[in-house]
Amino acid sequence: MKILHLGKYFPPFFGGIENFMAQLIQQQGKQGHSVTAIVHHHNKGRSFSHDKVTDADIYRVPSYGQLAYAPLSPGFGFFLNKLVKKHQPDVLHLHLPNLSAFWCLFSRSSRNIPWVVHWHADVLGSVPDLKIKLLYPLYRVFETALLKRSARIIATSPVYFHSSAPLKPFKDKVVVIPLGLPDQKMPIETPVTQTKSSVGLLMVGRLTYYKGHSILLQALAKLKSQGISLQLSVIGSGELDKTLSRQVDSLQLQGQVKLLGKVSDEQLNAALQSSDLLCLPSIERTEAFGVVLLEAMRAGKACLVTDVPGSGMSWVVQDNKTGKVVKHNDVNNLATCLAEISDDRGILPVLGAAGRERFLSIFSIAAVSEEITNIYERL
Repeated sequence: MKILHLGKYFPPFFGGIENFMAQLIQQQGKQGHSVTAIVHHHNKGRSFSHDKVTDADIYRVPSYGQLAYAPLSPGFGFFLNKLVKKHQPDVLHLHLPNLSAFWCLFSRSSRNIPWVVHWHADVLGSVPDLKIKLLYPLYRVFETALLKRSARIIATSPVYFHSSAPLKPFKDKVVVIPLGLPDQKMPIETPVTQTKSSVGLLMVGRLTYYKGHSILLQALAKLKSQGISLQLSVIGSGELDKTLSRQVDSLQLQGQVKLLGKVSDEQLNAALQSSDLLCLPSIERTEAFGVVLLEAMRAGKACLVTDVPGSGMSWVVQDNKTGKVVKHNDVNNLATCLAEISDDRGILPVLGAAGRERFLSIFSIAAVSEEITNIYERL
């Protein structure tokens, strides 16, 4: 089949949705499909470009900054029409949220093709940014029109689907298919938790408000006051770079916390291998799934997540089976859980091994891609 993906960004942009889309495109190519993607340049000022990534055609459209986290790309519709006419896809696969996906509503050539909407997250979180809250009523008009026009909607977890207000009117169109990654068969090291002086924590993701970095730092400071010292490495960049650096200093955690910024894939894999526990203490359901959890589970590492209502995190990670689930936005509960882990480090490799088994059985990109192909074919 000929498939055209419409996404927000594409690697080397660092993001869970972008990572998943890239892996899906690669897997679809292996299945013999002809795959094309249209995305935005993640750096403004770049001209329209085309390159081949594992036999897929990736087209990057100029953007001129952002409005409420959405890339501003007035020429996106023009390039979309051009690519639809050139490649004549059998299906449009739209990854949302993405403001530029609304161009499909005004494109006659796009309207003649079935649309599959991949619903990665709602636009409004439980505590939405003020800009998003003000602009969403207008956005929702087009969002609803897009969902109404779509042939199928893919939700990434049953928990998120049932809690999503925008999806409720279209529940008959929704199919739940989790995100997935390829198994890189990375060597799983002999657990080092018994020989290190403290448990090594790792947090990976954009430095933004809903990820819960501040909560984790406060929990580490609380444990430090009790004589429990845990090591934390933080990978990622974002608008909270300076804020978190100042918080590390004010809590006197300089010897325990390393803010590593952006790193290469090789450095990320090395950090995963040397860590004991992947932490994702997000505070609201803007964290819809957590692709980084799959990366950790693939590497045989235990994960800690929060019980944010409606988020898929606590569905991906099973409490006391493949990791730990703690109360969201609760410093004391997080600190208590980490203290228990510090006292019983031997549980981490057991949880990690179970997590890898769950990854192989549910979150393989080959199985995910096959389910998506079945949707295409039924359309």
